[in-house]
Amino acid sequence: MSGFWARGARTTSAVIATTITALVSTALLGCGADAVGSRSTSNPTAVEVGKPCDWPMTGFASSRTFATPCASDITVDSVDRLEQAWFFNADDVVSGSPAVVDGTAYFGDWSGKMYAVDTTTGKAKWTYQTEVHTPIYAGQITGGPAVAELGGERTVVVGGGKTLYALKASDGSLRWKHTLNPSGTGDPTEIESSVVVTGNTVIAGWDVHNTPGFRAGVIALDGNQGNTLWTFDGDEGRPPTGCSDVWGSPSVDEQRQLVFFGTGNCTTSPKDWGRYTEAIVALRLDDGAPAWTYQPHPPNNDDLDFAGFPNLFRIGDRDVVGLGNKDGTYYTVDRVSGELVWKTKATDPGVTDPGSNFSTGGFIGGTGVSDGVIAGGTAVGPPPFLHGLDTSTGKVLWQQTKAEATYASSAIVNGVLFSGGNDFTFRALNLRTGDILWSSQMSGAVAGGAAIVGDAVYAVAGIREPGSNEPSRSSGVTKFVLRPAGQAASTTTMPAVTTGTGVSVTKLTNAAGSQRCIGAACPLPFNLKPVPDGLDPKGTLEVQPDPYRITVTASGLGRPEQWLNPGTDAAAEGAKVFALYISESDDNPVGGLLCVLDDAGTCSATTLPRSTTYNRITLLAANDPSNLPPIAQGLARIITTISFDPRLDPTPP
Repeated sequence: MSGFWARGARTTSAVIATTITALVSTALLGCGADAVGSRSTSNPTAVEVGKPCDWPMTGFASSRTFATPCASDITVDSVDRLEQAWFFNADDVVSGSPAVVDGTAYFGDWSGKMYAVDTTTGKAKWTYQTEVHTPIYAGQITGGPAVAELGGERTVVVGGGKTLYALKASDGSLRWKHTLNPSGTGDPTEIESSVVVTGNTVIAGWDVHNTPGFRAGVIALDGNQGNTLWTFDGDEGRPPTGCSDVWGSPSVDEQRQLVFFGTGNCTTSPKDWGRYTEAIVALRLDDGAPAWTYQPHPPNNDDLDFAGFPNLFRIGDRDVVGLGNKDGTYYTVDRVSGELVWKTKATDPGVTDPGSNFSTGGFIGGTGVSDGVIAGGTAVGPPPFLHGLDTSTGKVLWQQTKAEATYASSAIVNGVLFSGGNDFTFRALNLRTGDILWSSQMSGAVAGGAAIVGDAVYAVAGIREPGSNEPSRSSGVTKFVLRPAGQAASTTTMPAVTTGTGVSVTKLTNAAGSQRCIGAACPLPFNLKPVPDGLDPKGTLEVQPDPYRITVTASGLGRPEQWLNPGTDAAAEGAKVFALYISESDDNPVGGLLCVLDDAGTCSATTLPRSTTYNRITLLAANDPSNLPPIAQGLARIITTISFDPRLDPTPP
């Protein structure tokens, strides 16, 4: 997909989704605010002469460098003058990178709606509602679209559910659609890949969430009518195993006529492990025949997928392709032979239980390549989460400790790296040093890459728990532009959010036993982040509905400051207590303090911040529990969390 929601083994998506949504929603705890489907060259980032300098697909071009060579006044010296021009509120989460072409931004959301938005006004020109496909993992449209001239018609191509759509860029009307496994019902086939267009060929990957009996792979279509040109089957004609998912996105070497992509794990390893499992794969563009495959791992059950977008770049006169893995290592191989050139371990994988087919960390979003630097973020796992590597040697040039975990792709212009994260923050950094130059608080987690056109940056945001029926109400796309030099920045001072004294509650309408922790103590999970060395935390949470009482008991937590990620603002500020908080929703997670753990590791609450429903209880390492931590510190302070669906529903006295 576009670097979003690929949290662990695809067969444990519910657990993973809860983990990740918990992390990003806790970051905002207490800080929230109250149309129709019927209708290459040797330089892989070269811009065609006489054409507008746009951002037509995720990663800028089929080489997926996530870097624009186009003229821009955004530099390391001017980027601190960026400010919001407009925010477009979509109907649901936007996790795919926008394509920006000729004054229009194209993107989709998890409800399955495609948008064409005027980049000057921020108003929609048209929308198109794709068909809803179930089951899906996170959303109907999770990847980014591509815009290209196909058969003389400017066309927007995007994956929605298990269907590829080609829409007229002028009005959003349907040119063609191609559905995978059209005769199947209830199948897990899903296109999470961001489409790539080369010439008149449309290419995308698809996955089946490791489900045996369903085939995954890569498909190439004729851009004029959507007819199949070829498909790649990682099972090589054998009964499908679910061991060659392609939920990352392909890249294309147009000169050598090669297609590159990464593949997923095998939950039935070693029995069904094949040569296209957890691999970087090269295919011939003309017929989809395999050229080579590179596998760094022996058969395993640790969920070490290749996702993201293969980067095409050069080391001297040698053409290479590089791709990060969920094991936390970035691999660079020869583009022609697949031979390993170098590999660098940037961080450890987010594997808390080896052999469980479950991991959360490592490289998932796309890395950017420019000026001799590969830069990108890693997901939930051991910090740090943002890395800069030398393209020639793989040497670690820098690692940024303030940035939190991310599933977003990078974007680069003039030595400025843009990267958003799960901490609801969109940052600009010096590509060479990793120093933060500018940042902006967003309306949700940033899980897709930005698009850069001229002096404007288009960033996405949004969050909700996959599988929930409630759409996100705060998601969308923000346009940032440079304000004139010398003009004062527009500033807004946010007051400190205090927890208040709370309101009395008699009981909850939730019945005892209706879900975990209600009416009986349930174990607290401690797998959201690495447990500090030497600690063995355990705990329980009980929500008593009648009379209402919330009680937590924990042991082995150590000292609060041990849980803070090193180098973060939270670590600099410190932590004195373990505090239990409650929030209203993942989309608008306002809330407040329930209680502070005593020396014995227990606390109870019989009040709530206010009379409304709540969906999450979270334990944080807090410094001053009377003031909720800043948004960007929420992830650095989280210890554990539990969500409730349906929400906890209090009855006032």
